[in-house]
Amino acid sequence: MVLATMIVLCGLASGEVRGGENIWYSTAVPGWGQMRAGHYGRGSLFMGGEIAALTTLMIADIQYHRAVEQYDRAKASYLHATYIGDAVDEYGVMHDRWDSAENLHGIRETALYAAIGIWAVNVLDMVLFDSKEEAPLSISARGDGFLVTGSLSF
Repeated sequence: MVLATMIVLCGLASGEVRGGENIWYSTAVPGWGQMRAGHYGRGSLFMGGEIAALTTLMIADIQYHRAVEQYDRAKASYLHATYIGDAVDEYGVMHDRWDSAENLHGIRETALYAAIGIWAVNVLDMVLFDSKEEAPLSISARGDGFLVTGSLSF
């Protein structure tokens, strides 16, 4: 992944790869370069997908760490049980907490790989499919509001 990114960026710097300056924006924030190039639909999909994947990753990571703490507490209770009935009960709780942590770890990995994949496809989209057309719609901020302009080509 890193090697492919380095090859693309070196090719871009040498002028052999299409994409212009918008590829730098897409490398920083997925979808930003597409939006600057006027491809609002693709840009929104990449940006929304990346936000969803990173949000899922953050939530799963927090939940995973909580599940690991619950497992550690259940393990300590199991190891300090003095009665066999308590030990059997605590072992069941410990096993359930372990399964919960493992499931959350899988969700966390899936979200991480999804975020990496979205970023990679986003960069490849800018390298391979960036057109030099002018954006059909432009929005700029002014002191008293926003200026929206459109362009037509004949």
